[in-house]
Amino acid sequence: AVFGILFELVCNSSGLLFLLLPHAPVMVKGMTVYASFCRIPVHTIFDSHPEDGVGAIAISQDAKYLVTLGAGKRVCIWKWTSPEEKPVYSVELQPAFGYQNYIVFNPKNHKELVSNSKTQVLFYLWDSTGLQYSAPHLTDRTFNKTVGLFSQSVFHFGNLQALTATSGGKLVVWDAVCPPSMPASLCVKPHNRKAIKLTYVQKDALTVLTASDSYFVTCDVKGHIKFYDGQLQLVNWYSHFKLGPIQSISFSKNPPSPASNNSDYSSSCTINGQPFIIRNFILSTLDATVLHITAEGTKLDKLMEEAKEAVNAIVCHPSQPLIAIGSHCGLLKVWDYMQTKYLISRIFPGASIQCLSYDPEGSFLAAGFTDGSVYILDSISLEDDCKEFKYSRGPVTQISFSHDSQYLATADEKYSVTVYKRILKNCERSWEHLAGLHSHYKPIRSIIFGVLLDSDQPRLLSLGEDRLLVEYDLGSSSKEYLAVLRRDCIEQRAVPMCLAWYPLFTPEAFILTANDQYKIKLYNATTKMCR
Repeated sequence: AVFGILFELVCNSSGLLFLLLPHAPVMVKGMTVYASFCRIPVHTIFDSHPEDGVGAIAISQDAKYLVTLGAGKRVCIWKWTSPEEKPVYSVELQPAFGYQNYIVFNPKNHKELVSNSKTQVLFYLWDSTGLQYSAPHLTDRTFNKTVGLFSQSVFHFGNLQALTATSGGKLVVWDAVCPPSMPASLCVKPHNRKAIKLTYVQKDALTVLTASDSYFVTCDVKGHIKFYDGQLQLVNWYSHFKLGPIQSISFSKNPPSPASNNSDYSSSCTINGQPFIIRNFILSTLDATVLHITAEGTKLDKLMEEAKEAVNAIVCHPSQPLIAIGSHCGLLKVWDYMQTKYLISRIFPGASIQCLSYDPEGSFLAAGFTDGSVYILDSISLEDDCKEFKYSRGPVTQISFSHDSQYLATADEKYSVTVYKRILKNCERSWEHLAGLHSHYKPIRSIIFGVLLDSDQPRLLSLGEDRLLVEYDLGSSSKEYLAVLRRDCIEQRAVPMCLAWYPLFTPEAFILTANDQYKIKLYNATTKMCR
């Protein structure tokens, strides 16, 4: 039992398994392994499922055995303390059973397991003769009711039954059944498992099913958490957290501490209304949020919130080990990539981040959005340095600062370039919109700042799929007027894809382009002649 509270499992798609030790020493094959606050692997199993990776994993209650599902097709039992790099037992599953995506040990008997795909539940029994499994039959015709898709399964904590949650808001009860015509000696599990009951518990789909102490716990697509006793009678529920669909839940290894005053606990929904005392727990949702719930006082703390949708932008700080990540859901996060530590985040409701850029000094962080808005933020606090701008004609696709942090330029999907300038206003530095120009007739691939020769003045160039390299005259530009210095057609048939400055190895300045014909070209930055 002590081993069960120390270890944590990590698996990856390449079939590599890690057993991690959080913060306590343990004897492994006569060797003492220590770890402080970092998680240190104490055993690694290589090539556990080299053909298709690890799809699911579980550890027995006594922490001596692991079970792995190889992408839902192959089940392996491992004795992880053994130096043997092969599983103790394994079995291949039939493709007709579907992708088995969840598996768990029987906490009272580690030789029994249950797994399920969306359409089939499998029961396993292993001993010295090998690993066996059975696939009990269950359809909508079994009870003349819609069953739904299976989500997770669990063994009953009080008897020999097992339960499976479904997307139809029901719980399937499985039990060991022995036909009268069959001798009791032949009624060996798991081959005598059968669905004996289909219990309707709610309308919404169930996503999680587990057991904690003497309760069954279900979570659903609306973020509700419900607790049932051994007879599947509702005891209590949490429905006010306003969460997304819950994907997992984990209860603390420490039992609830006996308190002199239980008034801080919520009351059960039973007739006597006793205080509902449970362990603290952590849950994660489909929208990439991890929360900790303290049962005493029903306190909810957000531990982590990640991007709910695709990450569209990523940029590194010019002088510090910081990285900013922007996603389509409007979440902006800053990480210290040396310490792998999250620092700060900000959510832009109803907006989608499309591009990011730090200024060369690292004081500002500019963000372009799909609605055409541009934010210039303090790079440390992520607070607005000025009011948001919305001068772009379409979603902002490119954004860049000048070398002296005095200009900011953006490109959008409507083939326009917009320039912003830093000014002195009321004795304080601020930003204002300078001008914009519809300078291309096809998508803009790159927009970059440089430095004029024999000068410290910035120069701005943009490159589009229209094969035009446009250089702007910032010195001659004024409010609502963006001057163009020259336009050059740099390709005949190929489509240019990106633009960059060549390192200043010589007094002559060069720019590099790459096109869709896998060619890189070197141009003189002044004459625009290909070298």
